[in-house]
Amino acid sequence: MRIANGLRDFLKCGAAIVVAAVIAPRSALAQSREKLSVVLDFTPWGIHAAMHLAKQKGWFEQAGLDVDVQDGKGTLPGLQLVATGQVEVGAVQLGPMAVAREKGLPLISVAGFARRGDLAIIVPANSKLDKAQDLAGKKLVCFTGSPWVPFIDSFRRAAKMSEQQLAVTMVAPPAMVATYASGDADGFLSLAPFGVPLVAKSRPGKAILAEDYGVHFPSYGLVTNEATLKKRSDALRRLVGVQIRAWDYIYQSPANIEEAVQAIIAQRPGAKLDADLLRGQIVAYREFFDTPNTRGQRTGWQSEADWVKAIQSMEAAGAIKPGQKASAFYTNALVD
Repeated sequence: MRIANGLRDFLKCGAAIVVAAVIAPRSALAQSREKLSVVLDFTPWGIHAAMHLAKQKGWFEQAGLDVDVQDGKGTLPGLQLVATGQVEVGAVQLGPMAVAREKGLPLISVAGFARRGDLAIIVPANSKLDKAQDLAGKKLVCFTGSPWVPFIDSFRRAAKMSEQQLAVTMVAPPAMVATYASGDADGFLSLAPFGVPLVAKSRPGKAILAEDYGVHFPSYGLVTNEATLKKRSDALRRLVGVQIRAWDYIYQSPANIEEAVQAIIAQRPGAKLDADLLRGQIVAYREFFDTPNTRGQRTGWQSEADWVKAIQSMEAAGAIKPGQKASAFYTNALVD
């Protein structure tokens, strides 16, 4: 009996040693990963696909990173968190970042993914509203915190329309899409790859793009503050590399897009997400990832010429003061 008990104790001890030997390296590896925090612009939607897919597939961990991905409450609150160092990276709209930088916040874009301007007026798909002039006398809705707001007058001027001809009613953010979907508005001011899929089931829409009327406004990318860029450049470079890898993977095939959709849902299981909506937004953003100046360049690479046009649009709209140098708003150092 004593021999049996001794053998059993010996086996237990040996098993514990084996388990410890397996767990210890993993634990040490987890502790050695660099921590980074990322704030998204809102609750989950299609443009977050690369971030959630990278988490789901363990690509951040492979790059030696421990990334905390946080849902946000809008681009502007996210920029505040990044500017004050409470969060290292913001996955947000780059246009508002440029405005915030000109106002004194030490922000800089380190990667641009949706590089083509996506501001649009969403109108019914079965309507004859195909250009700005067709909107004369129509009821359009927007909300006060929209990235559209500084450019409404610029859009009117380019379309040669007065404020009376192209009137925009401001409503609460949750009411904007609901007002359009119910038929109480003829259109709403949004982002084309966000808004068109959003109303596909309630009141199918199409987009009149602001860029066709001279409004150039960079869309989504990664933002950090200058101090973080100096101190954490190696970790940031790995984060950017993982996101480039993720976006390239997503757009390789419909199956990969579906994998990204399921990754978003898996990463936010309590959000009751609509897979069709997420899929539609991811697909819709594909045509906004390149401009004529970025074709052939690496995903995430930002064009000086595109930023020059964006700065000119923002200066013309009065969103930033004249005399800004485009190169101050972005860097390709982490992409190259």
